[in-house]
Amino acid sequence: MDSFKVVLEGPAPWGFRLQGGKDFNVPLSISRLTPGGKAAQAGVAVGDWVLSIDGENAGSLTHIEAQNKIRACGERLSLGLSRSQPVQSKPQKQPLRPLVPDASKQRLMENTEDWRPRPGTGQSRSFRILAHLTGTEFMQDPDEEHLKKSREKYVLELQSPRYTRLRDWHHQRSAHVLNVQS
Repeated sequence: MDSFKVVLEGPAPWGFRLQGGKDFNVPLSISRLTPGGKAAQAGVAVGDWVLSIDGENAGSLTHIEAQNKIRACGERLSLGLSRSQPVQSKPQKQPLRPLVPDASKQRLMENTEDWRPRPGTGQSRSFRILAHLTGTEFMQDPDEEHLKKSREKYVLELQSPRYTRLRDWHHQRSAHVLNVQS
């Protein structure tokens, strides 16, 4: 791994986006670069690990703490970075699953690869994972008859004397507050 330091002259925007942090149990890294931005011009690459921000060890920072530290830098941002693979000069087609040396990062990428709903299910992968974690994946939607009964009960409630009294009180009170009624 190559470690290096980059100093970006401000003001912001710096031209990169972070991902990870102590709160995500994933080291901070560069997830996106603005083409022609300050970070890209300084040689920062997508996938670079952020070792330090303005001289402070980034390994102990949560995502929001890292963002706040970057915002607080003002006119000069100093980043300590590490690169596991050399940056390729020619843009090439990315494989569907890029080679990642860290097994945990590979697992994270595989688990977040498909968040769109699958045809026929209407549920995204994240929703299915959440349903599995909460034990609700086999719960069914309420049937039409149950929904119909709920609607009927609601309509009957709207026609009840209790609701009518409440509605009339509310209209009277509103009119009094707005000085519409004498």
